Amino acid sequence: MPDPIPTFLSDLENEGVSPHTLRAYGADLRAWAKWYDQTTGSQALTAADSRDIRDYQSYMVRQGLKPATINRRLNAMRRFYKWAVRKSLADDNPFDDLRVGVKAQKQTAPKWLTEKEQRRLLRAVREYGKKDRLRDMAIIRLGMDAGLRLSEIAALTLEDVTVNGRSGWVQVRYGKGGKAREIPLSTEARKALGGWLVERERHRYADDPHLFLGQRGPLAGPGVYRIVTKYGRLAGIEGLTPHTLRHTFAKNLIDAGRPLTVVAALMGHESLNTLAIYTRPSREDLLRAVNATL
Repeated sequence: MPDPIPTFLSDLENEGVSPHTLRAYGADLRAWAKWYDQTTGSQALTAADSRDIRDYQSYMVRQGLKPATINRRLNAMRRFYKWAVRKSLADDNPFDDLRVGVKAQKQTAPKWLTEKEQRRLLRAVREYGKKDRLRDMAIIRLGMDAGLRLSEIAALTLEDVTVNGRSGWVQVRYGKGGKAREIPLSTEARKALGGWLVERERHRYADDPHLFLGQRGPLAGPGVYRIVTKYGRLAGIEGLTPHTLRHTFAKNLIDAGRPLTVVAALMGHESLNTLAIYTRPSREDLLRAVNATL
């Protein structure tokens, strides 16, 4: 029987699922297929039953995978088998009447940058950026001042940004879950992005549609990640990642008193419950509260 995974992914692509999600589904289903082949000696994924699903979940737990990773893989598999039944490739869906999934530990407040850390980070870009300073500052600002995810920054094209003297917008065409959104740019983000656009047009790859470029062409996700972590080290900020910048964006908005509905729209979240983590006080919040009473 031909491998059904490529056909499944092709159908999802036709439905408008984002490239990032397609890659994730592909990797998750390949991991499942490898385990199933090694465990059962069969490559017929559509013959799997509920016991196989439970055994695979137990295997992932023993391997020490994070609950979020396990649940993401199971969700990809659930969608795959629902599709397989609809296409008459499988008689039964092994997920029917099957409750699987791993509960994550109690969620704690995510890491975000304090005001001092934000200033240190921006100062590090200005001091150590050298010839790539304008590009790198634009990347940092899009994370910290617009809340873009790593994959969203890497996917931006020139058509996705609008910058003029008084306003600026960035359009995310494929956010998480394939959802699009538009984010207005702050004055500082607009200045940083405008500076990079001038530099980009003057010196590099003028015909390439991608917004961010390196020496060998468009910057992919790993390249953006290395840029952010590099300045984190230079600024003395341990564990800085692009997602830390995104968390900082949300925290700054909430601290400024912006409505949760507005923050959710800017972040690309459908549920306000997702923002609850940002309302939990950090150690710095608690310290400021105590000092304010002294």
